[in-house]
Amino acid sequence: MARLVNISLWVYVGSLLIWFVVRVLTGNQTMLALCFNYVGVWLFFPLLIFGPWVFLNRHQLGIVSLIIPVGLFLWFYGPTLIPRRTQTIVLVQPVTVLTFNVRHGNTAVDALLAVVDSRKAEILALQEVNSSHEEHLSAALAERYPYHWYYRPAGLVVYSAHPILAQEIYPSQHWPLQSIVINVRETPFHLINAHLAPPGIFPFFETLDLDQVRDLAAARASQIAQIKNAMRETGLPTIVACDCNMTNLTSAYAQITTNLRDAYKERGWGLGHTLLLPRGLEIRSRLNLPVQRIDYLFHSSEIRVAQVRVITGDSGSDHRPLWARFDLQP
Repeated sequence: MARLVNISLWVYVGSLLIWFVVRVLTGNQTMLALCFNYVGVWLFFPLLIFGPWVFLNRHQLGIVSLIIPVGLFLWFYGPTLIPRRTQTIVLVQPVTVLTFNVRHGNTAVDALLAVVDSRKAEILALQEVNSSHEEHLSAALAERYPYHWYYRPAGLVVYSAHPILAQEIYPSQHWPLQSIVINVRETPFHLINAHLAPPGIFPFFETLDLDQVRDLAAARASQIAQIKNAMRETGLPTIVACDCNMTNLTSAYAQITTNLRDAYKERGWGLGHTLLLPRGLEIRSRLNLPVQRIDYLFHSSEIRVAQVRVITGDSGSDHRPLWARFDLQP
């Protein structure tokens, strides 16, 4: 038994080390890196097994070897696991934003509305909205959100309590982006509502077509490039609301955070998982567990984030909403 655990430990640590080197060198260009990157925090789940075993057995070499996975875990996830100290932040121009993938096939519109409306956000940025959703939400939310823009071809909609000054669609290799200028109490800012291309891992195991996976990775890169183009052209402080279909381990995350900050990483606490399984695999189940953080609110450096929350409650979607309070004038 001890020998089997030892072998498993070396295989685990060796695999993580190989993944990290490949990830640094190739990003998402190899299937190994792609799969490991999208496993996300679950890469470190074996630590709950190997950690107690090596300490209880005083396995000195095993303890030393665990420095690698423990170090990687703390590097990628440590900041969000440290309890946040309560800070008094004086907000000059506050605004609240909620992003949410409502799930295109979701028929529980009343439950969806209840969850969307639970935090009374001033701006809603929704993805995978079908015509039935839009009709129901628009009727129910008209009084609170007198301004809204539904772009049916991409299933994107923004509801705003503040005037929309400008709106534009940025095309890409996959779903296009909504780019909107919103005037919050005489302070304009730029909102981008995006739904990035999926990773394509599950279709790969059905077709073994790596080109399809690479095409989707290129599509995500194209969408992120368009986000940056929209930011340059608008020249305003920016918030990006996104079902990004990526974990924080991916090259896409590294690419988007060169210009933007991750609001949850700054002010959130916990793993912040927003993707639910097994519903996310179109499997009906009464029990759906949050397993991955793939929904984000990013912001440019001119904007501060005061609070971030993942909203719970069964909405019929395979995602949970992400809500944040920002300050447009630090």
